[in-house]
Amino acid sequence: MNDFATETIKERIVAEALEAGGTSKVTEAIVGLGYTLVCLNDTAWGLAYTLREGLEKGCETFSEAGTLVGTELESLLPWIGGSSPVASSVALAAANAVLKVPDRCLGVDLLDSLDLEGGERVVTVGRFRPMESSIERKGVQLEVIEWGDSPRALERSDVALITGTSIINNTLGRLLEYLARAREVVILGPSTPYAPRAFKDTPVTLLAGSSVSDPIRVRQVISEGGGTRTMKRALARWVERV
Repeated sequence: MNDFATETIKERIVAEALEAGGTSKVTEAIVGLGYTLVCLNDTAWGLAYTLREGLEKGCETFSEAGTLVGTELESLLPWIGGSSPVASSVALAAANAVLKVPDRCLGVDLLDSLDLEGGERVVTVGRFRPMESSIERKGVQLEVIEWGDSPRALERSDVALITGTSIINNTLGRLLEYLARAREVVILGPSTPYAPRAFKDTPVTLLAGSSVSDPIRVRQVISEGGGTRTMKRALARWVERV
């Protein structure tokens, strides 16, 4: 895995989103404290984490604010992984709005798919608190890497769980470099795009995300500054093998 592969993943996500609905237009965009929500053509809703790390201080944090409604998806997608944190979040949320999840993937339990064995080493990049106790009950060794920590613990992992936010902040490629021995590598969280073809020929083996099932509730929670815990019943979890 190298920088070229990182760009390839981004290019493939863009290509899949364009294929799914490249001429779709933004009808609403909400950049909340925890998540960003984008609606396309009044019918398709997508989520992504609101990346605030790296924002410039001041009252003007997103120069494109006030211009998004009416913008075609094709114009937003190049922002994924770019220099503007908020723009990258908006673009991935827009991609997630058109990348539809098949019914067969909905409701699949991620831990069942991982089939963890006692004594295995599980390393997560990012916190997945609702899952951590369930993982530890499997008798595995769990290690959590926070942003800014050395990723070298991934080299010793049997299973790695990587937050989908790594696509937004353009760190995914560097993380994947450390995962030559892991038997399962999961991209996890509401930011994760349903784009399995984008991860072919990489160490990634599973995608585990959340699609919007109750947009009215999700819209309210995000606009009021809430996050995953508050809106979890308005999301549909899914798992797909790459």
